[in-house]
Amino acid sequence: MRVFRRFLSALSCVAPLLLGACQTVTPQSRIEQNPVMFGMLSPEHKLMVQQGRICEGMTRDAVYLSWGNPNTEPVIGQQDGKSYEKWVYYVYKPVMVDSIGFGAGCWHHGAWHGGGMSTSTAMVPQEAAWVIFQNNIVTAWESRK
Repeated sequence: MRVFRRFLSALSCVAPLLLGACQTVTPQSRIEQNPVMFGMLSPEHKLMVQQGRICEGMTRDAVYLSWGNPNTEPVIGQQDGKSYEKWVYYVYKPVMVDSIGFGAGCWHHGAWHGGGMSTSTAMVPQEAAWVIFQNNIVTAWESRK
């Protein structure tokens, strides 16, 4: 029974990913939806976008086409007197979580029955990449993907 519960728990986290696979958004699908935006890129940046890569000197549009929108609202700030915008991207990793339950139960034949150990899966966000823009141009970035 415990193995079956783990299976159902894991399936509940994976099923949306599998079902959503039909609607996967890729650089190619973003290019197809934004042909004018793609057409305005340099030949070098077009190639990088098609490969899902970015580099310093790219515009916000090129990064959007390559990596999509950031997972959070952009962070606006200043450093050394210059304004910047930071985009952050996350991946979600499954983590098995064990918990002890002391829920409904009863004493039966001198022993407590009920509660017990349970295992579930939590999807935990982990920063995978960030991009810094100054004046609409990538000045720094890092990817741990």
